Amino acid sequence: MITALRGFVGRRQDRVQEAARRWARRRQGDDRGSVALGSRRVYILPTMVGVTFAITAFVMLLGSMNYNNSLAFALTFALAAIGLVVMHHTHGNLANVRLRLGGATSVFAGETLVWTVFVDNPSARERYDIALTSADGVRRAVDVPARASATLEALQPTTARGRIQQERCRISSRFPLGLFVAWGWLNPVESVVVWPQPVAARPPSKPAPGDEGADNHPVGDDDFAGLREYQAGDALSRIAWHTLARGDTLHSKVFLGSGSGPQWFDLADMDPDDIEHALSQLARLVIDGHTAGLSYGLRLAGKVIAPASGIAHRNHCLDALALHDQPQ
Repeated sequence: MITALRGFVGRRQDRVQEAARRWARRRQGDDRGSVALGSRRVYILPTMVGVTFAITAFVMLLGSMNYNNSLAFALTFALAAIGLVVMHHTHGNLANVRLRLGGATSVFAGETLVWTVFVDNPSARERYDIALTSADGVRRAVDVPARASATLEALQPTTARGRIQQERCRISSRFPLGLFVAWGWLNPVESVVVWPQPVAARPPSKPAPGDEGADNHPVGDDDFAGLREYQAGDALSRIAWHTLARGDTLHSKVFLGSGSGPQWFDLADMDPDDIEHALSQLARLVIDGHTAGLSYGLRLAGKVIAPASGIAHRNHCLDALALHDQPQ
């Protein structure tokens, strides 16, 4: 019975909170670039400590009235005055703070996005306990010196490839005594591309159709081209044991054949029954081709990326794989 009652109260509380969040978003709109937390965007309520403090002061007031004790009246009114002053300082500690959305760097599906939020303090007084609570539910706080900036990070787990929008963030403060909590909402419209999680794939062993004249060679045994992360099934002779001796992760050596023509990675050569697995295989080929310093191109249904090399080309190919068959 108690468990059912707690579940019912929890569901009602979640609905009320979600309704309040939707109302706040309609009231303040979406946030882009730089955001100033004006007084109208800062909300404040007592914490459980604050509620206990208020109940204690009220009980003391009843006792003072019952015994008509002047010292008890003085102590009660002093505590009430402290509560009012703390409420004013808690609200002022967060009001007029400026937030700048710093974006995030692309990651692979299953990894955690790290969104950067810069906190600017334009006032002549230091701001204490400025905290950001992100989708993972963890509260991260910093103190911001006068006319200076600090950095906060919001973590957001990912589960699938594609374009991911930054989730709502909560900026709050409980300074100075924790009797009240002041907070504001960030409703960012920033987004970032999440790449497919790479899985093991065999390198292409033949030229793509239409490129029979090109000298396309798979990874061979002639020239050392670099290192890549170890994959299950790699030959023991290809393992770079010296990287493990240095305390690094296990890597395998990559060798190139004698040809110097570009490689082509084609979606049509991958598993036709599982598009997500095929895209993950292509992601592995792109990463290995970049690690080996190859010139490689990418063929997807309706999209062709010409052969090139370098980090910008690698990211371009991974973006194309992440957004394949998805609305742009």
